[in-house]
Amino acid sequence: MSGLFLVKDGQPTSVIVREVAAGLNAPLDDAIEELQEAVRRASGATLDLVSPLQFADLPKEVVRISVGPTRLTRALGIDPESLPPETFRVVARENSLALVGSALTPDATLWAVVHFLDRCLGVRWLWPGETGTYVPKHSTISLPSIDVTARPGLEKRNLRVSALAPKEGTRWLRVHQMGSRSQYSFGHAFMHWWDAYHVEHPKLFAVPPPGKEQVRGDRVKLNIANPSIDDVILREWQAAGTPDNWNVSPNDGTGFCTCDACRAMDVPTDQPPEEIWAGKAKLAARYVRFWNRLLAKMRAINPRATLSAYAYSAYRDLPPEVRLQDGIVLGFVHTYWAQERWQAWSAAGAKLLLRPNWWYSGGIAPHLPLHSQGEFFQFARENGMIGFDFDTLHGHWATQGVLYYLIARLAERPELSIDDVIREYASAFGRAAPAIVEYISYWERFSEEAAVPAAAGGVVTQERRGRYEEIAEAYGVPLHPITGSYPALQYLYTDDVIHDARSILDRAEALAQDDEDIVHERIAFLRDGLRHVELTRDLVSIGYEGAPDDDASAAFGKMREELERFRADASERHVVWAPVLAAYEARRQIPTHESRIVRRKEELTQINQNERHFG
Repeated sequence: MSGLFLVKDGQPTSVIVREVAAGLNAPLDDAIEELQEAVRRASGATLDLVSPLQFADLPKEVVRISVGPTRLTRALGIDPESLPPETFRVVARENSLALVGSALTPDATLWAVVHFLDRCLGVRWLWPGETGTYVPKHSTISLPSIDVTARPGLEKRNLRVSALAPKEGTRWLRVHQMGSRSQYSFGHAFMHWWDAYHVEHPKLFAVPPPGKEQVRGDRVKLNIANPSIDDVILREWQAAGTPDNWNVSPNDGTGFCTCDACRAMDVPTDQPPEEIWAGKAKLAARYVRFWNRLLAKMRAINPRATLSAYAYSAYRDLPPEVRLQDGIVLGFVHTYWAQERWQAWSAAGAKLLLRPNWWYSGGIAPHLPLHSQGEFFQFARENGMIGFDFDTLHGHWATQGVLYYLIARLAERPELSIDDVIREYASAFGRAAPAIVEYISYWERFSEEAAVPAAAGGVVTQERRGRYEEIAEAYGVPLHPITGSYPALQYLYTDDVIHDARSILDRAEALAQDDEDIVHERIAFLRDGLRHVELTRDLVSIGYEGAPDDDASAAFGKMREELERFRADASERHVVWAPVLAAYEARRQIPTHESRIVRRKEELTQINQNERHFG
């Protein structure tokens, strides 16, 4: 907007207007803090906060920036109470700039601020914290000509993080518009059934093949050929008030029903009971027929009823002759090379949400199949994707952060290409940007050659045989990426491989020698990611060998202490999230501690067999 500025020649020419007192509205406080900090880092100017009473006497050339609902936004005709969920406005009129979101969505005002900072100042939130936030320099910031009403394009957006993740990490997610306006719920729906019903109603549950015992209660499957199942589900649904959506996704793991009636629902119908029980058969047809049957009964009660479930594990691939009744929404848990499978479900009548386990592959290492995962994400969005729910963002920011950033960025800015996003990431490294693009490309090529399988309710290998499969065969590493990624570190991420990557960062450092300190901090951040891989790799390589003698045990203890010290320091800078990582390694029995040293190599095989299926 000609002649008016937020900042001019490094001096503030605007104020921020807020009506709610600080501390009474945390999301609004965060939005104001994000705006103030970005403007300060861009220009050196600090924008003062004023109340609506104070700004009335300001000169007209002072721009009023209204963050959140104020009498100024109301004077501009913007009513947050009337904005639909997740909707925000960014409006410049005369000498005012309004940044405000729907009253129904606490973070919508933050998204208005982020929209302005992204489009008008070029701010990029690459990873959590100050070092990961790139703010281009602007000694002068003009009041733009802008009038935007927007909301996130996808109705559900979730990159799961552990409850142990730091607040800066969850704020990064909020800045990238993670959230939901969806009515559809997902998750393994019957984990409470065994305790609630198995004593009085044992015929509700899956029938094992001869000689097999029932799986544990939270993973037990149902005998979905038994119509009494429908009655219990309907009773629970009606007790909840017959909501428009009901989740009926099977429990995780193995233990699928092998009774004759369930097998008759399959395509084909003659699959071996042992393979059915183990989740190695094709079981999608039985579940679709069950969902169709159940939904018809629900719609007799509530015509708007819908069902949500997963397309996962043994029921992830749909036979061509099977169709779904309208009103079934599926979380697609598959690989990032399953475009035809996605299209098959869509053509058969399902609405689809992307629910991948892709980020378990690679463990802590720089596993970066950027174009492969990004292209599938773009494909899904172009083919009816209603949202996404990634399990899980583990916090390996210095090795995998560019992949996290890619998916978050494609979600909020679908017009960008994958290469656009990579260039955005690299641009934060100043004159070293070309070397950082080279560094990212190095790890992407390496990841494509490794061809690590994906976790999708069992091992799904890639279409091409890569280094990972060769290593699995040669060294007894589990094929499953969750159980195999750590023991594979010593064979995939060798000293030579890391040396070549570090050499690229050396070139980056040379290119950036005249850049500001924060550029060197970002390069050091990537270096620390490689150092963390080395320390973890060397420790677990001993741990997987078996019980060490006294000398080796002492060496292991010193290495563990060094790794823990490194992680504690690196966690402050989001290189890794040490508490999240410690909990994950304890859960998965990764030998980064003496108590988890693998006593026999055969135990790796047993671990793999015990943990074939994951949610």
